Formats: sequence, C-alpha cells, structure tokens
Amino acid sequence: MTRLLPIILATIALIASTVVADDDRTPGCGKDVSSAAIGKTQKVSITSSGNNRTFMVHLPQDYDSDEDYPVILGFHGAPGVGLHFEADTMFSMPRWGNGKIFVYPDALGGVWAGMPGNMTTPLEKDLEFMSDLLNYLRNNYCVDNEKIYATGISNGGGFLNRIACDPTVGRNFAAFAPDAGAFTGFQPNGNATCNPYKTPIPIISFHGTNDTTISYYGRNDSIPTPSIPYWLQGWVERNKCTNMTEETYNKTATHYSWTCDGVEGAFQHYKVEGMGHVWPSTEETFSQLISGGQPTVVNANQLILDFFGRWEVEDRGVSGGGETTAATTTTAGPTPTETGGPAGTTAAGGGSAAGRVEVGMWSFGVAVLVGLMAWV
Repeated sequence: MTRLLPIILATIALIASTVVADDDRTPGCGKDVSSAAIGKTQKVSITSSGNNRTFMVHLPQDYDSDEDYPVILGFHGAPGVGLHFEADTMFSMPRWGNGKIFVYPDALGGVWAGMPGNMTTPLEKDLEFMSDLLNYLRNNYCVDNEKIYATGISNGGGFLNRIACDPTVGRNFAAFAPDAGAFTGFQPNGNATCNPYKTPIPIISFHGTNDTTISYYGRNDSIPTPSIPYWLQGWVERNKCTNMTEETYNKTATHYSWTCDGVEGAFQHYKVEGMGHVWPSTEETFSQLISGGQPTVVNANQLILDFFGRWEVEDRGVSGGGETTAATTTTAGPTPTETGGPAGTTAAGGGSAAGRVEVGMWSFGVAVLVGLMAWV
C-alpha cells in the first residue's frame, strides 16, 4: 500500500486538474469552426436590447477549437465601424494576431455611448451589447475567460473607459488600453460615475500633445473632455496608486508608470510629444495618412500586447517594464493643475469614485473609406 500511495495521489491530482480545466472551458470549446473562417475576419450579427448589433471576429491562423484563446476587443472612433479599427491598427495581421482572437464591434450609428446629446446610444444598451457579444464568443469559440481585454481609439477609448468603470460588465475584462481617449463625462463636474470591480484595474493609455481633436489639455465645447492629467489622477486614486516613475521613451515620449495597491506598473501612460489624433505606430497607419502625421516613436501594438500578457481577470498581475531611459521616481503624475484641471475629487474623473456570418477582408476600398471618416 505504501508503494501505491504516490501513484494514487498523483492520479487524484491529475483528475482534479482535469476537472478544473473542464470547468474553465467555455461552451464553444470543441465546437467545429469552418476552415474558411480560420485566419480570416468575419462579420457577425446578433440581437441585443432589441437592436441588430454587428461585430467583426478574426480567428488566428493557428486556431484550434480544443485550445482556449485570449480575446481582445478593439473599439473604433466616431463615426466609424469596427473594420476601421482593424485596418488602422493591423492587429489581425499574423505577427500580432496569432494565438489570439480579435473582435471589432460596431457602434450603433457609428458612435459609442458616452458622447453628449442625442448623438449616441444609451450607455446601458452598449454595455448590454458587450455582455451579449461576450456570450456569443464564449458559446461559439474556445475562449480563455481569464484573458479578455479591450483597446480602442478616441470615442472607442472613451467607451472602454466606461466599461472599466462598470462593476458588472467590467469584471469580464483583465486590462484596458485606450488611445487618444475621448473621456466625455469624466471632466470636472462631469456626470460619469466609476465603480471598478477590483483594485487595481490595469490600464495602459496613449495620447499625443498635438492632438487637435481630443486635446491633451481638455475640451470645453460641445464635446467636453478632461485634460489627460486630470483623467489620470482619477485612476491614480481609484487604483490606490502610490509612487510613480517618469521615464523618457525613445527620446520624444514620456512614459509614466505607477505602483497601484502594491502592484508595480498596473497603471501606465505614454505622453507622445507632437503626435496627433492617430494610432501610435512606428509604421505608417491610415489615421496618420488622414491627418498628415508621421509614424511615431511609440509602437502601441507591441506595448499593449506585452501589457495585456501580464494580467488575468482574477489575478493582480506581475511586475514588468519596457524600453526606457532617464528614470525618476515621484509620488504623483502629470499635475492636473498644469492644464487647468483641479486636483480635487469628483465622481467623474479627477478623484476617487466609489448569427449571420460574412467573410470580410481588407481592400483598397477600406483605405478609401477610412480616409473619408472623421475620427472623434
């Protein structure tokens, strides 16, 4: 019996690990997927809140229905559709997309919740769309529930910030990455609220100092947005961040990184000097062509994927760094007062607060269509 004990214990451990793995598998694991869909982008249509909602799904070239995959949602700017974001970021290309499922949702009327007036979908409907979309993905593909992430530009970046602030929908996501975020409602005296499901919420963000659409220093017109330092301070407080390192990145960008609730680098920001309202890339992108801009010193794709790789939904993450120089350490970040944003607390931004399937492909027509859109 003594000799058999190690074998019995090992067998029990193997059975237990198998049960846990099975519990983590989504209903879509093992479900057949057409070979024509693998390595391609498809358009999917579902019903959510009584509306027909659409999104693009890109399965990696190595997709295997018996293996679970991370999922990354990418949110377009306004007005726009998911295909615009896919084309601009090129996330679906094999060098970025292998080993991951990318999803590009479409906003109703081209605008995500959070924009002022009647130009937007009610927030609760877009949040319900996110829940229904994730349910579709889990039921049809093999998804790693612990590795679901969101990135987006402009109005899309602002909407993923709303997701991060929602304790119900937000708990599906492990980390967030907005670029040139239109954080409407989070300006001083804004009406947005923020109640994240955990602390810290891992976020990496990007914004250019020459962004004339969503200014780094805030907007006070019909589409009011906070200064980026004011928005950062809000998450510094919510995430219980303490010391901050400020580092020069590739000579013309500044990388800020905070330790939040004891987790190093849980909140990060890249302030890119001279960059406009574009997707940060060292290669030419559609948004750069539209704005007359140039490739940037920051490669957002790589930084975002590296950052996402550190986090899971239920974990607090692991520490990590990037290519930086000239580091200094302080206890704050870019001061809100440098742009007129108060350092006090509000519920919005500056302080703490509690299917149908069609195969789609890139084409010259996409480039032309992107060029005709005004990114907000």
